[in-house]
Amino acid sequence: MQHNQSAYQRPFKRTGEMVLGIIGIVFNVLGIIGVIIMNGFTKMLSTDPAFREEFEAEIWNDPTISQSDAQDIIDIMYAVIDWMVGFGWFFVVALVISTVLAVVAVINLKKNAKLSGILFLVGGFLAGIISLTSILFYIAGIMCLVRKPPVEPETYADDHFGEPMRPL
Repeated sequence: MQHNQSAYQRPFKRTGEMVLGIIGIVFNVLGIIGVIIMNGFTKMLSTDPAFREEFEAEIWNDPTISQSDAQDIIDIMYAVIDWMVGFGWFFVVALVISTVLAVVAVINLKKNAKLSGILFLVGGFLAGIISLTSILFYIAGIMCLVRKPPVEPETYADDHFGEPMRPL
């Protein structure tokens, strides 16, 4: 009995994973742009003297708030704004790393699906634990890890008739 290799082997397509990865990358880039614009706008408003004067005047003119409470509110508001800007930059860095991991995952998808799946899962975590982008990356990562290429049945040549026989 001779072992006969199949002349035609269907390529295993990973179109679903690639589409989900590319859509996630686009959402990540849009998120990066949005957070950068929001950070810039927030920082610009908090450092604008006219905005600060108007904001402080509204707090100071409220008759229901004491002067010490008004000063505390103003101090806390500026601290929160500074914290939001700092957290925004942290989020931008996380999204950039997530995007780079997703691009590498899409590039290596056909060569090493297991590595791509792991990169998609880590990229999804960095894109925000429960965001639309992270859900897309989670689905793509799980698909990479779970889907296996179909196994071609082995065929054997029959010595008597020259026709392939299927194994039992």
